[in-house]
Amino acid sequence: MNKNVELKTVYIEHESSYIEVCPYCREKSLEIREVVHRQPYLGRTLIVSKNCKKCGFKKTEMVPLNPRKRRIVAFKMGGREDLHVKILRTSTATVLLPELGAVIDPGIDAPYFITNVEGLLSRIEDALERIRVLKISQEGEGEIVKIKRLIREIKEGRRGLTIIIDDPTGLSDIFAPPGKVIREYVEGR
Repeated sequence: MNKNVELKTVYIEHESSYIEVCPYCREKSLEIREVVHRQPYLGRTLIVSKNCKKCGFKKTEMVPLNPRKRRIVAFKMGGREDLHVKILRTSTATVLLPELGAVIDPGIDAPYFITNVEGLLSRIEDALERIRVLKISQEGEGEIVKIKRLIREIKEGRRGLTIIIDDPTGLSDIFAPPGKVIREYVEGR
């Protein structure tokens, strides 16, 4: 290999920015920045960030440009050590946690996230707290308490948990030690 040749990794392929009208304050102060970026594991990805200089509105979206075939990945948590297993969820994926009766659905504003099992459980606890604040019925309050107790037992390693991700773009995944991902299924689009 020639020592004079500098090896470079190109992460940003294209970048542009422009100003538009903000959907909240209606001022022409919304800076939109679009970048085609190479993401580890995801490949080419369009990142769109929106930031209003007047009202502070912010939003970032990630759009994979090289989707794969649909993938369903399932993971069976065995103990506390599995709380650190990484989860990558794209905005098109559905996450199911059968033991909790919880489903995180994709939607028009669904976030892309990278977290671990403990972080996923914390997201569910936060959602339960938001539901509780809405002052639901006494029966609903009892169900929230039950689910929070189950989450505490999972975090303490006294109860197992199954995580299933169904992603039509095939990019979501669970990064667990060998043998922990119990099922992976790919079918045609």
